[in-house]
Amino acid sequence: MSAPGPITVLDVGGTHVRSAAWSPGDGLGDTLDQPSPSRLRHPDIPVDELRERLLATMCEAVPRTPGGAVAGVSFGAALDHRSGTVYGSAPLFGDETTPLDLRGELRTRRPDVRWHIVNDVTAALLHFVSAPHRRTHRKVLLMTVSSGIACRTVDMRSGAIATDGCGLQGEVGHLPASAVLAGEPVELLCDCGRPGHVSSYASGPGLRRMADVLRERAPDRWESSLLGRAMADGTVFEPALRAALDAADDLASELLDASTAPVADVLRSALCLDPELDELALSGGVASGLGAHYKASVLGHLRREGLYLTGERAPDWVTDRITVCAPGEANGLIGAGIAALDGELPPPTDATHPAVVREGNATRLRRRPTPAPGPGEISVAPLVAGVCGTDLQILRGLRDDGAPVLGHEGVARIVEVGPGVRNPRLVPGAHVVVNPTHPSDPSFLLGHNVDGMLQARMLVPESAVRDGLVVPLDQVPEGNLPALIEPLAVVRYALLALRPHDPDTLLVVGDGTVGHLAVRVARRWLGHPVRTVHVHHTPAGLDWSAGAAHRADHRVHRDDLEAGTLTGTLDRGRVAVLIATPAPATLPSLELVLRATEGAEVAVDLVGGLPRPAFSDRIPGVDLAEVRAANCGGMPVPPVVERLTTADGRTVSVLGHRGVANEHLEYAAAELCRDPERYRDLVTHETDLAGAAGILTALGRDEGRIVAGRRLVKLAVRTEASS
Repeated sequence: MSAPGPITVLDVGGTHVRSAAWSPGDGLGDTLDQPSPSRLRHPDIPVDELRERLLATMCEAVPRTPGGAVAGVSFGAALDHRSGTVYGSAPLFGDETTPLDLRGELRTRRPDVRWHIVNDVTAALLHFVSAPHRRTHRKVLLMTVSSGIACRTVDMRSGAIATDGCGLQGEVGHLPASAVLAGEPVELLCDCGRPGHVSSYASGPGLRRMADVLRERAPDRWESSLLGRAMADGTVFEPALRAALDAADDLASELLDASTAPVADVLRSALCLDPELDELALSGGVASGLGAHYKASVLGHLRREGLYLTGERAPDWVTDRITVCAPGEANGLIGAGIAALDGELPPPTDATHPAVVREGNATRLRRRPTPAPGPGEISVAPLVAGVCGTDLQILRGLRDDGAPVLGHEGVARIVEVGPGVRNPRLVPGAHVVVNPTHPSDPSFLLGHNVDGMLQARMLVPESAVRDGLVVPLDQVPEGNLPALIEPLAVVRYALLALRPHDPDTLLVVGDGTVGHLAVRVARRWLGHPVRTVHVHHTPAGLDWSAGAAHRADHRVHRDDLEAGTLTGTLDRGRVAVLIATPAPATLPSLELVLRATEGAEVAVDLVGGLPRPAFSDRIPGVDLAEVRAANCGGMPVPPVVERLTTADGRTVSVLGHRGVANEHLEYAAAELCRDPERYRDLVTHETDLAGAAGILTALGRDEGRIVAGRRLVKLAVRTEASS
């Protein structure tokens, strides 16, 4: 389901029925909380009537919508979510275990609603594991400790929540357990009617029953304790217990430790049987409500009695895996929405899409699987992608970037939005540019270590979406001009960074796309008239520039610059330098520039890449790669500019940058819409994905830039036409 409307989500438990509207874009709306018609609240009402009341409450919570509605239900019961059959729920129905066809009953009463039902722990787990830092876990277990107790385990590598032959998993609340209070064993009934279960002692009702036992066994201690005095004054049990624990009341701590012992036993057993569990989380009203106190009590048990040998040799291996969820961290309502959204998607298919895939120093057009976006992710269809000089460096083995699919420039259209994407502008059909460089997460570099835009479908990972790197465009440049958005944004950043130098001359080294763009906007973006000098690396480049409608005041070959052709122009006044060359040429170009500008006040922007480390005899003792890396993704603001001393005693300003900020991309897109004719001739070649595979293979094997008999400046790839 793409761009779903609001889903009605319900969280049904023994104490409350909560409902709200939820959507991936807008998140969770206002929550309606009403008492649950349950055995826990109404012990004298027959089960059949409780069920009827509950079904009516659930049906009334879903508004009637033209065309039908969608509801996601988190249901506190032992149920088979494959069929929607409820086998039993002690808080809701007591010891009644006659199966209830919950989905069927709801469909009969509200056939206009598409009902998606999961166990409440499954729902909480789905929300819990949607957090991006848990994506690298192998397995996660979540146990809810509330009016009932249960757990679920998910294998993060496959997304599978395994179940048994009845569609159940983790009904740990009904495992055999024991407890000790005031030095004596305790035997209590579980809400299911049987004695000696984990829930008998550790659930919310069980904890209250344990308090009653302690009061009977140690009346004097009870009356003198903070917990006993608070309850005698009329404070209800839960806040009284929390306040007593906050005040380090011994009796309250003893009560909590006795109640958590069965929970610690379950966690210890789980880790013993499955050491791939990377996190074991405790949620629910009891665990989350008592927070740090609950965690400290559970960890105390595990430290005193941990895993055999591991508990002694590596005790932190166990304790570091235990989390007590903060309020809202494992929200059943949101999890119910995630489950419903997944249920609304069409059945999985073997969908594929064409992509230009690297194979050594060649590229081939291949079919690749088309994944559906997961929580927080976005699937986009690239429309126009540009080929950059960096792409050619990767193909030629000059960089070790590992992404099989290149391409970090261009415009895409959103196809599908995963659950949890909150930006209301990121909806299917929206045109976006993806900022290729994350300012703080080196694991996201589009087309370098994350598959890029030279394919018909592209998945944007959650971290890039969450941190705003998917940038909606109000206006999209026409034709193939979107291939110029990212390089023009680079020029925007560079010239704004050089502008405080107030240069008389802009010296641009490099006759690729960035170099040509820089000389075309220099006067406008530097804010005053400026002389432009453009250094080329080949005679073919000089010839191309000579015929361009928008060109620099002075166009020279690199050899001419070295021979001092521009003496009297570059060796006086204030000179700003933009070095936009392939990585191997950046350091030699800087050294050439420093020789050519002796006598001038110089500020240099190292746009071109650099090897690590990068030292020059002209600026001794300075790793210029570190200088360049100080500015990344448009951060910080203003950019870091170093004042460096050359070997001959001059002081020069040097900066560099990897990537740009979103605002530079937006400005560049708007500029291409305002004045397309200024830039149109720079897109010298256009092709589809199949054509791009052939062109890139040829370019990867040859240092030249002649394609189809013409000099290549910018290649635009119409990816959508290749689908």
